[in-house]
Amino acid sequence: MARRIGVFGGSFNPIHIGHLVIAEAAWQEFALEHVLFIPTADTPNKTMHHIDKYMRYHMVELAIADNPHFVISPIELERKGPSYTVDTIRLLQEEAPADTEFYFIAGTDAVADLPTWKYNRELLASCHFICASRPGDVEKVRRSVRYFGALGRQKIHFLRTPELEISSTILRGLIRADRSVRYLIPEPVIRYIREKQLYKGAW
Repeated sequence: MARRIGVFGGSFNPIHIGHLVIAEAAWQEFALEHVLFIPTADTPNKTMHHIDKYMRYHMVELAIADNPHFVISPIELERKGPSYTVDTIRLLQEEAPADTEFYFIAGTDAVADLPTWKYNRELLASCHFICASRPGDVEKVRRSVRYFGALGRQKIHFLRTPELEISSTILRGLIRADRSVRYLIPEPVIRYIREKQLYKGAW
């Protein structure tokens, strides 16, 4: 039987409980050997809000330290230039045994935008996509599935997750406003954010 490895890429700016819930659900639902967290370095589509890429990497390390089937990779930090998912999957495939299948974990918006991604058909041919979708967002993803036809039906999978209305954008706003993020961000990450005074001048 092929090895199944989950790949969870993102800016994780900061990583929060919603990311961890999705990763745990994907690990269980798709019988993944482990979930590989890959913090992005220089992404083509968004600013990192002036947070050093190594700080974001360390926050992920802190968040997943107590989970034996969560692993972190510096693959994108070590590569120069913008980070494209297709390039990351290529590198992972080169390093992995031939029977390894990769399952890229993404949210509804990312999968809905998949038709606009660089080398999207090559990417979908080389790995599966696990879409963490809420009930109201399913149609967005189905449009993406239809765009890719048979390949989309074979490679894009739905993962129902608890409805957690959490985003890194919301959490950065709470931090700036001196509001509590307890239970929304893992406690070791909260301590690190406070220590380094991230996302605002002071806490």
